[in-house]
Amino acid sequence: MRKLIIIIFVFLTSCAAYNWGSSEVTLVEHYDLHFVNIKVNGKDGKLLVDTGASKSLLDINKSEEYQFEYLLLSENQYVGIGGVTDIYVIYNYKIEGPWVTFLGADLSEIQEYFTDSNIHIIGILGVDFLEKNNCTLDFTKNKLYIR
Repeated sequence: MRKLIIIIFVFLTSCAAYNWGSSEVTLVEHYDLHFVNIKVNGKDGKLLVDTGASKSLLDINKSEEYQFEYLLLSENQYVGIGGVTDIYVIYNYKIEGPWVTFLGADLSEIQEYFTDSNIHIIGILGVDFLEKNNCTLDFTKNKLYIR
């Protein structure tokens, strides 16, 4: 119970974000995949826009580089198309971009897919963000509209 209270406290008090200042974000397209640029703790990164992902995730392997911290959420694992993985609470991060509440996971297998393209993603922008912000994706214009 104490661990749960600590996790909730850390999660609610450690995240801060800045408004993008616009309701229109340009998508970066590469090999029919779409990304958004984001700054985490002042460092540039990319999020893969994944309409099949129920949660937005940061790669725990990037925690040192982007200076955020993580803590194992529970003994339960998350099942996705990439397989089964542990899920972590992410904290001590500031975002210059959209307000995103992240969980954490080991995304090293996904990172390997992009190695040949020299694209380095920090995480995934999932449906939780898209639904919460009533987003519309326009792939013909490469735009993400946030309402």
